[in-house]
Order: sequence, then structure tokens, then C-alpha cells
Amino acid sequence: MTLGQGLKGKYDYVELTIEPRGDQWCLILTDTRHGESVEDEEQYETVAEAQEAALTLAQRHINVQHNDTLLTNEIISWRRL
Repeated sequence: MTLGQGLKGKYDYVELTIEPRGDQWCLILTDTRHGESVEDEEQYETVAEAQEAALTLAQRHINVQHNDTLLTNEIISWRRL
């Protein structure tokens, strides 16, 4: 998948953005409930790799960091930016 602009997805109450940084892709989580924005420490070679990491990042943020119950199934709906 070749995208110049990136992707945006939603999981439970967090938004996930995959955007290009040079020749890599970064993954950013935005939590509107808690007013936070978290950038994944890892940079990804492909959009697909970032998409695979997104679910784990979102679940860890919701369940572990905020001790909230996960309300949705394990699907992220993506759209192009």
C-alpha cells in the first residue's frame, strides 16, 4: 500500500494516526477522553507494520495505562487522510 498522506483509525475512544516521517511511518494515539497524545517510540518501515502495531498500542493505553475496560472488538476502521 503506497500512501503519501497516511491513515486515521478509531478504536474505542482513541484515534490512531499513521503518518509518514521521511522514509518511515509513525503511529500516534490521541486520547480525547484523557486529553493525551502518545507517539509510539518505534518507527515502521511500512504502513502495514504500523497498522499491526496500532491495536496493541490502543489496547495497552486503554486497559493498562487507564485501567479502563475495552468496549470494542479487535477491529480498527481505517480511512485515508
